[in-house]
Amino acid sequence: MARKAAAGTRDRILDTAARLFYDHGVRAVGMQQIIDAAGCGKNVLYREFPSKNDLVAGYLRRSRETWQQEIAAATRGVTGDAATRLVALVRATADTVGKPNYRGCPFRNYLAEFADHTDPAGKIATAHLRDTRAEIDVLVAELAPARPYVLADRIWLIIEGLHSAAAHPGGTRAAETAVSLVTDLIDVGDRVEPAAERPKV
Repeated sequence: MARKAAAGTRDRILDTAARLFYDHGVRAVGMQQIIDAAGCGKNVLYREFPSKNDLVAGYLRRSRETWQQEIAAATRGVTGDAATRLVALVRATADTVGKPNYRGCPFRNYLAEFADHTDPAGKIATAHLRDTRAEIDVLVAELAPARPYVLADRIWLIIEGLHSAAAHPGGTRAAETAVSLVTDLIDVGDRVEPAAERPKV
């Protein structure tokens, strides 16, 4: 009869893998490296995560939950119209990516590292970005600007820039700039320039 893993073993493995994947990239980290760093046996790791793909999916799933909790905590209690909530969402994003040792969005990092996004981890990453963008679309739609897709696209581009800039020296200065830009865009949302129709997907 197989021994049951000690309580917390799965979390310890996941904590270790998350740190290594985030710091070095998924490709660069092998299962033996995780076993050594976590201080567990190979049989224990593979009992909890039968393959590296399962472990990577667990890492991104947990990253998504952590991100959602951080954004929810940062925007909790924010009331008012859609403009207020939209600015609060961007500010919360800026605060989160501005934390020390931020090395980029784990979902964007994964999608940049692997061309195939149809695996379980890729689906988690793309779902996270799709759902985050959908939040922006919903809030922008409430503002009822003349061209909602134009405004939503521009705000999304600012958020993408936040994730990119925060990983570089001086990137933390981008936070207030991003919030200011979004505020200005919302203020002139009904006067944005015409743009091509959004492609149907």
